[in-house]
Amino acid sequence: MAATIEARGLSKRYGATTAVDDLSFTVAAGKVTGFVGPNGAGKSTTMRMFLGLDAPDAGTALIGGLPYRSLRAPLTQVGALLDAGAIHAGRRARHHLLWMAQYNGISRQRVDEVLGIVGLSSVADRRAGGFSLGMRQRLGIAGALLGDPPVLIFDEPVNGLDPEGIQWIRGFLRSLAADGRTVLVSSHLMSELQGTADHLIVIGRGRLICDRSVQELLTAASSDRVLLRTDRVPDVMTTLANAGATVTLVDREALTVAGLPSERIIAVLTDNGLPFSELTQHRASLEEAYMELTRGSVEYAARPDEVG
Repeated sequence: MAATIEARGLSKRYGATTAVDDLSFTVAAGKVTGFVGPNGAGKSTTMRMFLGLDAPDAGTALIGGLPYRSLRAPLTQVGALLDAGAIHAGRRARHHLLWMAQYNGISRQRVDEVLGIVGLSSVADRRAGGFSLGMRQRLGIAGALLGDPPVLIFDEPVNGLDPEGIQWIRGFLRSLAADGRTVLVSSHLMSELQGTADHLIVIGRGRLICDRSVQELLTAASSDRVLLRTDRVPDVMTTLANAGATVTLVDREALTVAGLPSERIIAVLTDNGLPFSELTQHRASLEEAYMELTRGSVEYAARPDEVG
């Protein structure tokens, strides 16, 4: 049976602060699952509990049906990258991986294989302290792959990567999932997840907000809205709002309109002599869907009168 990642009623407190609150979800194999939420949502704490770095106050965190600390050969069962900076600056890249391999009974040949996979073969004998953040990310990914595990957990893997590196990691994550592995990716870049993730788990204030496929989220966020273009934005916004629509400004000449069917929108604008150049079904981005889901879970948000 394919390995999964499972949270069952997970809770974790730090003093008076509840970081994770009765959280349950399952990450399936063969998919890239995005793990997202506002700052302070509890993502890092949850991943640390999966990897046995923090103990839950309640519930269980399981890898392939077992707590991490019960795994007999952890590196061959789960690979993880939580902090690209957690590498001794004076150690050479190859030596860093060799140390991990020897400690876990993995061959030297595998070290060279993973260095090649992440594109670091040519700099394998350089010290990690001279690496850019993007190179350290690649080295961290190499370490996660060292035991060829069926489960992989990555926290912000595109952080510090250049455009070529971002394109590489996008295809790489999808290839891991296509190979039948279980892939959990935490990220703040919704645009990257939209092109990479098959499924999304959204948490806020330590609780589950959403556990759905990306396609389902995008369809739901797009279903009742249309995109309207006009050179009379203020007048159109007022008129449609008075007719019962919910109107959102997109840019100087574009709006999204919800709450009225297209036929009614056309009739209202025509009756009021208001021109428009486009009226089409709105296609929501993953960022729009995410922002709507997490609107009530943001820990710190500026009020309009505080901006500027």
